Amino acid sequence: MRHGSSSNCIDISADVSTVVSGHVDGGLRFFDLRTGDRTADIPSLHAGCITSVGFDPMDSRKILTNGKDSMLKIVDVRMCRAVKTFEDEGFRTTLSNSRCSFSPDGNYVTAGCNQSGTLFIWKVESESGEVEKKLTTHQKGCVGVAWGRGGSSGQQVASIDLGGNLVLWA
Repeated sequence: MRHGSSSNCIDISADVSTVVSGHVDGGLRFFDLRTGDRTADIPSLHAGCITSVGFDPMDSRKILTNGKDSMLKIVDVRMCRAVKTFEDEGFRTTLSNSRCSFSPDGNYVTAGCNQSGTLFIWKVESESGEVEKKLTTHQKGCVGVAWGRGGSSGQQVASIDLGGNLVLWA
């Protein structure tokens, strides 16, 4: 399974048939795990390095990406193109290890700002694409996020900043 650019991130589909990788050249590549063949390539999906990829936990035909162009994008695997873009003037992705995540129900996406430490949450089906919520606690840039089913609401986000401070949001 060779590719032409360094990769920062990878994820495997729930049916364990497809692997997707995000690359420094801004491209997204798909591979068949049974044969090892590259099955699709979306060049220049982001204007800069892709820092994170992840399949939608409820719909493995959708992938969330984060790029150094400071945008999150949802990609439809069948169409091999971005179908939704999320951005905000206060959101900045400047580091190659910046992660993003779908909520467990696939209705929201989140990522942290590498500069301010603010955690941004967008509603996937929002017509405007505006930020639903901004959470602030981190004193340094936020680089990691994970969204699970914990907490009192059944929705819990964990975030970590450059200083190693972990915050659990419920």
